[in-house]
Amino acid sequence: MIATAVLPPTTTTSYLDGWTVALLLAGFLSLLVCVIAGLRGQGPARVTLGATMLLQAVVTVVFAAYLVRSVGGESPAGPVWELWAYLVTVLMVPAVAWLWARSDPTRWGSFVLALAGFVVAVMGARAAQIWHGVGYQ
Repeated sequence: MIATAVLPPTTTTSYLDGWTVALLLAGFLSLLVCVIAGLRGQGPARVTLGATMLLQAVVTVVFAAYLVRSVGGESPAGPVWELWAYLVTVLMVPAVAWLWARSDPTRWGSFVLALAGFVVAVMGARAAQIWHGVGYQ
């Protein structure tokens, strides 16, 4: 008889640990600040670029936390390659958006930063779901 590993049941919100909540809050806060600036016709400025830099800092800390957990022997319930594809992409999104917005001084640069906040929130939450195994049963 072949033994199979039984994963603990996961709920749709079981992945909402502190790291995920921090990513969601930072992403949606950045989104809100940048959308308001864009709707007011303002290009990327100190506040929107600062919000994106703060978002990058949060993403970097969360990335490091996942790296420490992985090196420490923990592993995701979902595919490892998929988790790291999400995490590396999330790590790059705010930096690339920041560079893009610096080259576009119009209000659309602010919307690029807003989109980065949304992408980080969604992809960060999905990375947490992969780690916790939500959707893999």
